[in-house]
Amino acid sequence: MAISTTSSNTYDPTASAQALTDKYTADLQARITAQTKAATATSGGLTNLKMALTTFSSSLLGLTNGKTLLTQGATFSNTALGSATASSTAAPGTYSLFVEKVATNHQVSFGGLGDTPAAEAGTLTIKVGTGDFAVDLSKANSDGNPSLSVKEIAAAINAEPKNNARVTASVITIGGVAQLVLTSNVSGEEGKLDFDVSALGAGALETAMTPAPKELVKAENAILWVGGKPADGVDNGNRIEQSSNTFSNIDGVKMTFTKAQASGDAPMTLTVALDTSATTTNAQSFVTAYNKLKAVLDGLTDPGDPSSGKAAGVFSADSGVRVLRDQLVRTLRETVTGSLANFGITAQRNGTLALDSAKFEAAVKANPTGLDKAIGNNSASAPSGIAGKLDKFIESWTSTNGVLTQRETSVAKLQKTLDERQTKFEADYTTMYNRYKAQFTQLQTLQARMSQTTDMFDALFSTDKTT
Repeated sequence: MAISTTSSNTYDPTASAQALTDKYTADLQARITAQTKAATATSGGLTNLKMALTTFSSSLLGLTNGKTLLTQGATFSNTALGSATASSTAAPGTYSLFVEKVATNHQVSFGGLGDTPAAEAGTLTIKVGTGDFAVDLSKANSDGNPSLSVKEIAAAINAEPKNNARVTASVITIGGVAQLVLTSNVSGEEGKLDFDVSALGAGALETAMTPAPKELVKAENAILWVGGKPADGVDNGNRIEQSSNTFSNIDGVKMTFTKAQASGDAPMTLTVALDTSATTTNAQSFVTAYNKLKAVLDGLTDPGDPSSGKAAGVFSADSGVRVLRDQLVRTLRETVTGSLANFGITAQRNGTLALDSAKFEAAVKANPTGLDKAIGNNSASAPSGIAGKLDKFIESWTSTNGVLTQRETSVAKLQKTLDERQTKFEADYTTMYNRYKAQFTQLQTLQARMSQTTDMFDALFSTDKTT
């Protein structure tokens, strides 16, 4: 090894000590670095694998657990009147409906409140249907002025915890006069507002609020006729009245109305039928979820290509992960070859899935229940079909005591051991460096003394007498 020196041929203790220490520790540091890099890559690979498996299982659970891939649709012939949705249990059919009224939210206003002396303010009780809550207006003065403004009254009503957002108070100025507007957030007659001002205390506020408020919007229930409203308007058993505009009287169907029909209008039609587009989307979600998992597994087990410089996947030599990938592909091929292929879901040569939408929609229309039987479900109580097989195999990896947990524990222990080795290596490196530096410093001192001795002898025995 070359020893670093200065221009005067004197050793440099620092550089020489570092060079010698690096020489004797380079191989060990390289091994620790390589092992740490490999452990970090393995840990990252396990994280990616776990995320991919968990995401696929969650997608599978969302699509099949106690559910059906089939989606029922519910549509109105007049979409301006509202909207409807249908669950998978809704029976296909056509219904005639007439919307006589939509439920309204009660709204009233108080005028002439002006600025009330805060000292006169007491408690206002607001009744909403069968419930009520009290607002202590004596504490509503927020700006320190002796007068209580309409804005402060509105703020106190909205901030009252027992209100629970059942009533919204606002201020509208008309002709320069502030109006207190109270709106019930409970629709229909159930949300009708009433007021008790007996505890307000004698004064201008009680005087202003004692008369009945002006009714801006009347509290009315929604009225729906099934089969159409009879000409004589007499209830023959098909009239539904309720405070909400959302109806669920038809099994599996939820209808929300936003507009009433005019008297004399023909009944509208509600059609409940298979939504092939949404069902196709569900099937495509299954295909996409599987293909994403397959792509992650392929990347992790990719053998790489040295000729093109393509690096191998972190689990390229891991037989366990390759078995996982191959088992998933095998399970798909065994099942897809049969019933799923009839619905246009086929396995490709590279192991991914593909969906033929046209064939799928035709097959679903011809045999709606066959799709769920083919895919099955991954419910814990009764797993079945391809979903059950895939989930059971994946669970052996993702469960609490599964393969992934065991591997993560093993890698964590290895990383801890490598960290300890690195710490010890750095301590040993420092000790070795300090030892070499001390030795080279002594050598430098000895060299300086020898140089001085040489100079002295040169001076004593020199033949040049001119100096």
